[in-house]
Amino acid sequence: MFKFIGILFLLFIVLFVAIIIEESFVGGRRRRKLEKKAREAALKSDNEQ
Repeated sequence: MFKFIGILFLLFIVLFVAIIIEESFVGGRRRRKLEKKAREAALKSDNEQ
């Protein structure tokens, strides 16, 4: 039972680290800025119609 919990915990840590690396090195901030601009542009085009 403890082995199973240990494996789950290890997988959780690996995924957590992978998310942090992706956000910091692959440009998560840049992607979010682009998504925000796209959403704002979509809202503007919806309001104009």
